[in-house]
Amino acid sequence: MTSSYGTGLRMRNKEQCNEGLDLMDLATSVGLIRGWLETNAPGDFGRLNPPANRAEIRAVAANRFSLHADLRELLMLHNGVHADRGLTGPGGFLPGGYFLLGSEEMKSGQRDMEKAVAWSIEDDLVDFVVGGVAHVRWVPIAETHVGSQLVVDHRAGPDYGAVREIDASLEVWGIKRWGSLTEMFDVTYRALADGTPVSDVVDEEIRAHLTKASDGAVHVEWK
Repeated sequence: MTSSYGTGLRMRNKEQCNEGLDLMDLATSVGLIRGWLETNAPGDFGRLNPPANRAEIRAVAANRFSLHADLRELLMLHNGVHADRGLTGPGGFLPGGYFLLGSEEMKSGQRDMEKAVAWSIEDDLVDFVVGGVAHVRWVPIAETHVGSQLVVDHRAGPDYGAVREIDASLEVWGIKRWGSLTEMFDVTYRALADGTPVSDVVDEEIRAHLTKASDGAVHVEWK
């Protein structure tokens, strides 16, 4: 898609962008995104991994907590993407150029969260780190080429399952982006298919554009 498409709805967060709209279930949204990528952005489509197996999914948060149902379902559809995650290139089709992580990367990322929390206790930085930079119940599910992260919040409460963003370059610490993975993929599909803008974490509108990688592969770029 290109910026020549109509503007449509401004998509921000659950309370604002989806008022009056029925969210598609996660499997439907992911399936529609997959079909759209296959037709319009084959470079991204070719980067999708096959499903994770049950053992791989269980290992993500083994002996810690149960993975949110949305995250389990996502991994049963696609175990992330395989991509070099350079400055540009196929694979980063989520708003903001995020690349979906696989189960092993999610596992590693969650363990890194645990280490960061432990270090914050030792260094008396709990107030800054915990709930901003890291949390033992946050599971990273996507990242950009500069290391920004999307995480799924597994803390009990009203934001259980919410998708949060961490971007050190913008001093964004655990800001809630979407109420759930279901919402995130619903918004992503509508943005791809309808050309609607998405508001990023600093409230600037970005759109999906089609571009070619150095090898000629057509893929999505957000700007």
